[in-house]
Amino acid sequence: MNIDGRTRLIGLLGDPVEHTMSPMIHNTLSELLGINDVYVPFHTRKQGLEQAVKGAYELNILGLNATVPHKNHVIKYLCGLDDGSRAIGAVNTLVRTSEGYKGYNTDMLGLMREVKSYGIALSGQDVIILGAGGAAKAVAYMCMSEKAAHVYIFNRTKSKAEEIAKHMNEHFGNDIMIAGALSDYKKLKQKKYIVFQSTSIGLHPNDDEAVITDEDFYKLVDTGVDLVYNPFETGFMKRCRAEGAKAYNGLKMLLYQGIIAYELWNHISVDEKTADIVYQRLLKATRNNIVLTGFMGCGKSTVGLAISEKYGYKLVDTDSVIEEKAGMPISKIFQTKGEAYFRSLETKVLMELNETLSNTVISTGGGLPLREENQKLLTSLGNVVYLNVEAEEVLCRLAGDTTRPLLQGKNPRERITELMDYRKPIYEQGADVTISVTGKSVADIVEEVMNGYSKT
Repeated sequence: MNIDGRTRLIGLLGDPVEHTMSPMIHNTLSELLGINDVYVPFHTRKQGLEQAVKGAYELNILGLNATVPHKNHVIKYLCGLDDGSRAIGAVNTLVRTSEGYKGYNTDMLGLMREVKSYGIALSGQDVIILGAGGAAKAVAYMCMSEKAAHVYIFNRTKSKAEEIAKHMNEHFGNDIMIAGALSDYKKLKQKKYIVFQSTSIGLHPNDDEAVITDEDFYKLVDTGVDLVYNPFETGFMKRCRAEGAKAYNGLKMLLYQGIIAYELWNHISVDEKTADIVYQRLLKATRNNIVLTGFMGCGKSTVGLAISEKYGYKLVDTDSVIEEKAGMPISKIFQTKGEAYFRSLETKVLMELNETLSNTVISTGGGLPLREENQKLLTSLGNVVYLNVEAEEVLCRLAGDTTRPLLQGKNPRERITELMDYRKPIYEQGADVTISVTGKSVADIVEEVMNGYSKT
C-alpha cells in the first residue's frame, strides 16, 4: 500500500485495541477496491475521548469506529445519530459530515446482513434473545425492525431484560417484546424459534460453556445464531446442532458491520465477491487452523502430532475420520467401493470439518487437494502448508508399506514419480506456505511450519 498526499485515514477508538480484526477488514477492502484509505487502531482512554474525537475531525480523518468502552460515551461528542444508534443507545461508526461526525450502529446492520445471507427471515417469526447487554439491544432492534411476531428476551437478571423490552416496545409503538428470566423459556409454547445468543458466555477459551445447558431448551431451536465467533463452533452452536437445529456464529456479523462502515465512509457499495475475499481472510485469522498437505510419506501425520503436542493444537487426521465413518480401513474402501467413492467421502468429511474446527492442526490425505471443490474448502479451513518431499525419500519411507492402495503394483518408483509430477503443481497452487522436508528432522520441520504460518 502506497501512502501519499491523497491518502485518507480511518481508524478505531477503543481501550484496548490490540485484539482488533478491523484493520484486516478495512485495509483488505482498500487493497481490493483500489481506494487510497489506511485504517489504524487508536488506543484511546475514556478521559481523552472528547479530545480524540475533536482532534480526529481537525486532522481531517475520514471516519472512525468506536468499540469498548466508548460505544455509549462517544454519543455526546457527535453532531447526530441514525435511528438505530439512537434506539440502541450505542454507536460503533463515526461518519464525517460538514458539522462533525454522525453516529451509526453498523453492528445491528451487520447482523441483519448476516441473517439474510443465511436465508433467515424474521418477519412473522417468534424469536428468542439470550442476554440483555449492549449486543442484545442491537439484536432486539433488528428483530423489531424486521417485524418479528414476538421477541422473547431472557436474562439471568430479569430486570435488565425488562428495561430493554420496555424501551423497544415504546420506540416501535407495540408490545411484542416480552422479558423474562432464563428459566422462563419453560413457559413458551412447544414450537420452533429463531434464537440469538448475545452474551459472552462460550467465548474462547471457555469453548463448551453456554448460557443455557438444559437439552430441553435446544429442542425449541429451529435456527441458532451466536454472536461469538471464537471458537468457530461455540458450546451454544454444538447444543443446537445436537438437537438437529441449524447454527451459525457471529463472524459474518463482524465482516458486514465493517463493510457497512466502509461503505458509509467512502459512499460506495461493496459487492459480494469482494466481501467473500475479505471473509476468507477473516476465517484464516480467527479459526487459527493449520492444514498440512503433501504427497504420501511426506510426514503430515507425524508433523501434525508434533505440532499438537508442542503447541497445544487439537489434531485431526482426515484419513482417520474417513475410516471411522466408513467402519473400514482406506485400503478396503478402495477395494470394495472404488477410488471415486473414497474421494467423495473426503469432500463430505472436509465440508463437515469446515463447520466446526478451530485451533486445530489438520493432516490431509495425499489426494484430497486434487478436487477443485476440496481446494476451496481447504482455503476456508485454515492456513495451508504444503510439505514438499522428494521421490527418493518417499520410496525409503514407504518401503514395504502394503496399506497404500495407489502404490500396489510392479513398479512403485515409476508410480510415485508419475503421481508426484501430476500433484506437485496442485499442491503448490493451493498452499499458503511451501516447505521442503527431505532430509530434515521433525523438530526442524515443525519450526518451519510455525514460522511460515505466523507470516501468512
